[in-house]
Amino acid sequence: MKTFKELKEELIEALKRTIVYRAGKKKILRKSTKAGYKNVAGKEVKMKRSEIRAREKAMKKVARKLGGKRAKMARKRAKTMKKRGDR
Repeated sequence: MKTFKELKEELIEALKRTIVYRAGKKKILRKSTKAGYKNVAGKEVKMKRSEIRAREKAMKKVARKLGGKRAKMARKRAKTMKKRGDR
């Protein structure tokens, strides 16, 4: 049987709700706070090592590609944040 502290830590480390604005609409996503875990059907699941490696490789590729688009993204983000401030 688990102690109250252990249960409390599990709840704290569970999926966190994050609010994201995409295409002018508010969207609530549930993300895992633990490294190496992902959200599958509302539950926290440990990722396979091969999947983690594939994601790391993809992130490096994306980082290189986004280099020239950063200014455009910053302008769009600033515009969205201005809209969010009015609500």
